[in-house]
Amino acid sequence: MKINIERINRTLATVENSWLGAGRHHALKELENLLDRQHELEKGTEGIEDVFLREYIYEQLDTIAAVRRSLANDVRWDIESNKNTPGMQ
Repeated sequence: MKINIERINRTLATVENSWLGAGRHHALKELENLLDRQHELEKGTEGIEDVFLREYIYEQLDTIAAVRRSLANDVRWDIESNKNTPGMQ
């Protein structure tokens, strides 16, 4: 679980640091993939009996979800604003 959370965090950081220079649609696809991986971790976490460990994982996933949502909103906003700007299509 810890390795998967670290991988998601690294991928999220990479997308966050590179989406302005990379394709916005590619960044959105990466964020969708992260959402799928996050859901897989959530499903796996449901079976953990240790309450403290389960809560820790859920806290990490909540943090990841908040950053992912914020970043996805920024990318979507940028895509939409470029569609509405003459000469930027």
